[in-house]
Amino acid sequence: MEGLVSQGGGTVNSKRRKTKREDAEGRSLPVLICIFCWFAVLGGLETRYSCCEGNLGSAGCQVAKLHVHDQKENIEGFVKTFVKCPRSDGNPGVFAVNCEVCYTAKGLELTQVTVVDPSLQVVYDTFVKPDEEVIDYNTRFSGVVEDDLKNTKTSIRDVQAILLNLFSADTVLIGHSFEHSLYALKLIHTSVVDTTVLFPHRLGLPHKRSLKSLVADHLQRIIQDNGHSSSESAAACMELVLWKVKEDLKGKK
Repeated sequence: MEGLVSQGGGTVNSKRRKTKREDAEGRSLPVLICIFCWFAVLGGLETRYSCCEGNLGSAGCQVAKLHVHDQKENIEGFVKTFVKCPRSDGNPGVFAVNCEVCYTAKGLELTQVTVVDPSLQVVYDTFVKPDEEVIDYNTRFSGVVEDDLKNTKTSIRDVQAILLNLFSADTVLIGHSFEHSLYALKLIHTSVVDTTVLFPHRLGLPHKRSLKSLVADHLQRIIQDNGHSSSESAAACMELVLWKVKEDLKGKK
């Protein structure tokens, strides 16, 4: 059986092959091998996969033992930030949030969350134990490896409790492709700034500029050069928004 499914944002050409895998009762089971590309082609001017320069429809450049998916059908466990009494200074707070996820039988689940304040100080950072068994740690994009989660007992519910205490409904939250972070956190919040919207791609949606390219262009530095860091990504989002605010204010003088 051949088909196209999605893994890591890429196009997957999968084939079922006979192997010697057995279930608990000794019955032979087939193994589904995924051959895929990490980066999908969205159309427009792009005609090749950016990960391997392969033509559209060509065989993938990576192999995985199992299929993964990023379905967003599970709507249980969502929480919503609520209105709180204003602080003495009237500032509801501004934070940048970055989340990392892995693939489980449920789809995407949270593995790490980092919160940074406007001074670029990390106010909350923790690894998170997924509810389901991990199929793929998504290390290429998350930086999270198996050892990071070995002794982790923090659940997504623990994270939600802390964030609901830290944020109010009026707190401004900043992130990159922030809908994915909100879904990973199972958090409903409406006061958001998304850097993919603040700095749109020249071709328009569904194209989005990467966080790395935005930082290189506007902040003149390289991030994620030695692997992925959640705190670095969160801080970069905050810096981009602060830079944008200052540039806009310059234009009004």
